Amino acid sequence: MRTLIIDDEEYVRLMLEQTLREEGCQVTTVTQGQAGIDALQTAPFDCVITDLRMPGMDGRAVLKWVADHQPDVDVLMLTGHGDVKDAVEAIKHGAWDFLVKETPFDAGVVKAALNKLKTVRALKKENLAARHGGFTRDAIVEGPGKAWHNLKQQIAQVAPANAPVLIQGETGSGKEVAARLLHDLSRRAGGPFLAINCGAVSRELLESELFGHDKGAFTGATGSTIGLVAAAERGTLFLDELGEMPGPMQVSLLRFLDRNEYRPVGSTRTLHADVRIVGATNQDIQELVHQGRFRDDLLYRINTVTLRVPPLRERTEDLPALIDHILQTLRIPGMATRTVDPAAVQRLAAYPWPGNVRELRNVIERIVLMGTGTGPITQAEVERMLPQSIHALQESDPATLPLEAIERQHILRVLHASNGNKTLAAKTLDIDYKTLLSKLKKFGVGD
Repeated sequence: MRTLIIDDEEYVRLMLEQTLREEGCQVTTVTQGQAGIDALQTAPFDCVITDLRMPGMDGRAVLKWVADHQPDVDVLMLTGHGDVKDAVEAIKHGAWDFLVKETPFDAGVVKAALNKLKTVRALKKENLAARHGGFTRDAIVEGPGKAWHNLKQQIAQVAPANAPVLIQGETGSGKEVAARLLHDLSRRAGGPFLAINCGAVSRELLESELFGHDKGAFTGATGSTIGLVAAAERGTLFLDELGEMPGPMQVSLLRFLDRNEYRPVGSTRTLHADVRIVGATNQDIQELVHQGRFRDDLLYRINTVTLRVPPLRERTEDLPALIDHILQTLRIPGMATRTVDPAAVQRLAAYPWPGNVRELRNVIERIVLMGTGTGPITQAEVERMLPQSIHALQESDPATLPLEAIERQHILRVLHASNGNKTLAAKTLDIDYKTLLSKLKKFGVGD
């Protein structure tokens, strides 16, 4: 916890500083309210402990300034026995808690309040992380093939550095899994890992999601919130579908990569964060630069290291291991885990997998949930559940298929022809990018 102590009594400052440092806090002390405001404007803090009554700018004025300009910072009030009523009033105006000054100094009370605050702040970050952290680790399973093995070696090599990383790969191939592995093998493994799909959030909300916003920054902003950058402090922030990031946001991201600085929406204050950025895309970023849709200076900054995640069709040797892992995760308590007949594996290997490992899980899950057998999964079960191959799709008679099946076939054809590039596929289909995402999810192929 980065804590600022504001008090005009030297004894109080020294006792608080000693207690907080024993709890592992980074501590800065000042003697006046205005000096505290100056400190808040020049360095990031998590918590302010300020005396209620001081010459010049008092604790209430400090509280108001923090509430107006840095609402993510929590304020604890220091007060004498006779001022408890004023301290309670300060809580109504945004103070997190108050501490009564006593002689001798009671370090236990301060530590208890501090630990409670740490818990509350951690829960806030966890709640934010829960909205952006869901994923499965299927792709990380390693079989006899070399493609994923080589990628894991590259990840292990670059993980200890703090440089930004760009991960390229098709939809569903495991880009987020690779990013999570990169985080787990880095020095930031003890910090948070947060993820956001830049193509799934509206342009208006993306900046707020990343950098937070102040109260009143836009219609509906009834309170101030922290963004993913602040929540990922000392951890990793994964930006999926980076090529879909709007131009103005690219400028903000470039500034953050250059200086570790950002501004919440609707704020004039500049904040700092220690976060490693990992971007991912299924598009040709160089082509986006050529089209003027992606900044070349941002590309040069973020692709210090570039990793390529192989599509499933390039690692069919790993299919038995991947299928076994997926079946283990789908096992119903009290029932034996199903296996797969070699002929069924061969049929699965012949399919082009436009949705990659994510689509594989969807197919296996449907076989397990809708199948009636308990023995090895057969080729016949695979044939019933597996989407038709591209060649079979081309040979199918649309007159014999329902409308939804025809739509599914056409979208998969276009996606395959686009080499998994969803932006290009949406353009070819003449539909909105988010509409394509929704349809792919419905068909068990997309995010």
